[in-house]
Amino acid sequence: MSDNDDITATRAIPTSGLIRLRGAVLEVVAGPDRGFSTKMESPALTIGKGNDVDIRLTDPAISRRHLEVAATADGLLVRDLGSRNGTWLGGCRIAEATLIQDVTLSFGQTSMAVRLADGALDLEVVDRSDFGGALGASIAMRHVFALLERAAKSNVTVLLEAESGCGKEVLAYALHTESTRRDEPFVAVDCASLPENLIESELFGHERGAFTGAIASRAGAFERAHNGTIFLDELGELPMEQQAKLLRVLEKREIRRVGGSKTIPIDVRVIAATNRRLAEAVRRREFREDLYYRISVIRVVVPPLRDRKEDIPALAQHFLSRIRGADAQVPADLVQVLLAHPWPGNVRELRNVVERWATFESARPEVLFGESINGPSGTAKQGVLGGIGDLASLPYHEAKRRVLEAFDRAYFPDVLKRVGGVVAKAAELAQVPRPSFHRMLSRARAAEAGAPPSEDD
Repeated sequence: MSDNDDITATRAIPTSGLIRLRGAVLEVVAGPDRGFSTKMESPALTIGKGNDVDIRLTDPAISRRHLEVAATADGLLVRDLGSRNGTWLGGCRIAEATLIQDVTLSFGQTSMAVRLADGALDLEVVDRSDFGGALGASIAMRHVFALLERAAKSNVTVLLEAESGCGKEVLAYALHTESTRRDEPFVAVDCASLPENLIESELFGHERGAFTGAIASRAGAFERAHNGTIFLDELGELPMEQQAKLLRVLEKREIRRVGGSKTIPIDVRVIAATNRRLAEAVRRREFREDLYYRISVIRVVVPPLRDRKEDIPALAQHFLSRIRGADAQVPADLVQVLLAHPWPGNVRELRNVVERWATFESARPEVLFGESINGPSGTAKQGVLGGIGDLASLPYHEAKRRVLEAFDRAYFPDVLKRVGGVVAKAAELAQVPRPSFHRMLSRARAAEAGAPPSEDD
């Protein structure tokens, strides 16, 4: 058997050790990002123009999350993520395909050459379906657990990249409890929620009188985490100026309080997390390159729940047992509904849905997910908030963005339809200036299409 045959052969998945996958090199050969090239070094990559993808392109004709490529033992799995304009292979629009030879994919104005690698992409997995409070028997999660197991044996800095609701803090705390620092403090800081003028004080502390309102000296998060672990959540939202100050602290392992003159040595293990792809943010000059390499000594990408649906039944059972006791069982009809849901809020949303089922004991989607029921005409019709997921499972700013986008998509087209498509009359009915109405309508259409507003809108 040749090396190539060994890489692509179908085989039973081992419970621990290495899984050999077929990797690839991706190169943009036509379009606005022509010349961009990358080698797959992780099991899966998402491609689009949004902030939460692995490969962020500038093509205005593609969706925010357009497609995904995933390494498998049999080849490279390409999956369209519900894009507006589709993913094309030759003259065929594909929803999902397994590539066993080099091809060129087309999407939007972009053509991307996919060249299968000659060598294997080895994926380490462990024989366990939990890590601290995190659960997952899927290959993807057992790979995450394998990386964290290795990281727990040292004081190396770890970067967790995952969408909101995937349990980054649960994994960070599990990494702390499995390390030699388990008996020392674990201090979590949400960088996204800190006012910009207070970030330095929250991280490094301040002395009395350092600024208005500083009536007493206060230790910052790094000082409180001395000898333990500090968890910097949503690090990608930290302003550039504060990124530079954080970098100095990580390199010198000492802090100075705001308004203070003396330096204080610190001994902490740093775990950072973000819902952005920081490598792409670095490429776009939206995040400091030197800080990225300082914190991503071990980079762990946690897959979203929609990409590991085999974990859903066990997670649902876990949440239900916490509510009703160990003897409670998730009914089969609920499992089917859960498996069919796209889970924009990930594990946090699943927990909320299970709690909702435990209250109402109804597996109807309109009860579990807040979707509107049939309208008076008897046809299924979603309300303004229908289809945007469980808002309570999302961070405030993300939930607000989804609500406003849903409102725009519902309001402006309906006003325009009421006046027969005449923009001037629609603007008058909405009581806004015509140029403003035109601009807001264009933005609503772009949000619906997953593309930026065009000059024709």
